[in-house]
Amino acid sequence: MKTHRIHLPAFSASEWRSSVLTLTATVVLIGHYYLGRPDVIGVFSDSRGWSVMTPGSLSPFGHFAASFILLAVIPVLVGKWLCGLRLEEMGLGRGNWRQGMGWLAVGIPIAVFAGWTAGGQPGMRAVYPLDPGMMENLPRFAGYATAAFLYYGSWEILFRGVLLFGLAGRIGSVNANGVQTALSVTAHFGRSIMETASAVPGGLIFGCVSLRLNSIWYIAIIHWTLGMSTEWFAAVPQP
Repeated sequence: MKTHRIHLPAFSASEWRSSVLTLTATVVLIGHYYLGRPDVIGVFSDSRGWSVMTPGSLSPFGHFAASFILLAVIPVLVGKWLCGLRLEEMGLGRGNWRQGMGWLAVGIPIAVFAGWTAGGQPGMRAVYPLDPGMMENLPRFAGYATAAFLYYGSWEILFRGVLLFGLAGRIGSVNANGVQTALSVTAHFGRSIMETASAVPGGLIFGCVSLRLNSIWYIAIIHWTLGMSTEWFAAVPQP
């Protein structure tokens, strides 16, 4: 009787690393979406009314802390200890800082303008600001904005750092940029369609700039400026 053996494909170290990084991102995003929210996601039907799909919401500062653990600490540890990547290989060094300063000079004013535009939209005002009391005084806003960098920095560490830089060596920069953008867009689900749709070109542009600068930190500052501007203008009463 003739037997047939099943031959499983052999995976190279770079293929194994790519799978580990992508699966890690998928798992932490599940935790981020369902457990680390500053709000509650629900669904509505005519027969059942509203049904809550996620656990109770975290405070804004709890949300920032959870994001830091899920989107930054865990992926970086996996990238470093399981995949053997140095911090610089995940885009976490200072990179081309002279060019980075130029991008900040151009990108920060654009981010403020984009935040002003977005902050007036009803869909955005339904979500932001996460802390409605942040406008009480300048010190409170400053403390809130400082803590929020944990979120925006962690977001960039996962998508434009661990995923983009970690995958680029295996699947190429263009493909890696597409993968990180696709996952970052899905992480916007549950937000305004304007915010989710804008994450497509935004993710691609942020990825290209991060690769050019060989660092995520300049885009992290621009992204943070965009987020804080959006929250600030969303908190301003409409005329």
